[in-house]
Amino acid sequence: MNHERARNQFPSVLLGVLGIIQALAMELLWEHGVGGIGSWRAIDAGLSGWLQVSAIFMGIVLIWIQYAILVLRFSWVPRFFDLAFPFVLGALEFLLIASCGPETIARYFVVLAVIFMVSAGGNNSVFQALFSAGDATAPPRRQQLMSYLPMMIAVVILLACAVLSDSTGAASRVTLVCLVAANAGVIVQLSVFRLNWNSEMGSAP
Repeated sequence: MNHERARNQFPSVLLGVLGIIQALAMELLWEHGVGGIGSWRAIDAGLSGWLQVSAIFMGIVLIWIQYAILVLRFSWVPRFFDLAFPFVLGALEFLLIASCGPETIARYFVVLAVIFMVSAGGNNSVFQALFSAGDATAPPRRQQLMSYLPMMIAVVILLACAVLSDSTGAASRVTLVCLVAANAGVIVQLSVFRLNWNSEMGSAP
C-alpha cells in the first residue's frame, strides 16, 4: 500500500517542488544574471553576458521539461535520491547563477557540466527503479546507455570551454564562441525533447 501511494503521489510532489525551485532560480537569474550585465559591458563583452544568461534561462526550462516528460511517461516508487534530487539540482542552479559574470566564467562552465552529469544521474535513478520493479515500460539498457552519449560529449566540451575561457579571458572571442556553443547545445537538447514528446504523444512536429 505504501509503495502504491508513493508511486501515485510522488510525480505531483516532484513537479511541485521542482517548479518552486525553478521559479526561485528564475528570480535569482533576473536579479544577479540580468542585473550583472553591466560587468560584461565594462569589458566590452556585453554579448557574452547575454549569452551566459540565455544559456541559464534555457537550461532551467530544459530541466523542467525533462522531468515533466519523465513523470508523464513513467510511474515508479521513488528512492531516497529522488526525494533529495530537486534540492541538489536547485543548489547547483543557484551556484551556476552566482557564477554569472566575467570574473567567474571558468567556474560557470564547470558548474554547467556538473549539472549535466547530475541530471543524467537523476534519469538513471528513475530507470533503475523501473528495472528493479520489473516495469516493462523501462527503456532497454542499450538504449539508456546510448542516450547518455550526447551528455558525455557535452560535459567534455563544457570542461574544455572552462579551460579555454580561463586561459584566454572573459572578453576574448574564444569565450564568446564557447558561450555560443553552450547555447547551441541546450537548443539541440530542447529540440530532441520536443521530438520525443511529439513521438510519444502522437502529435505532429
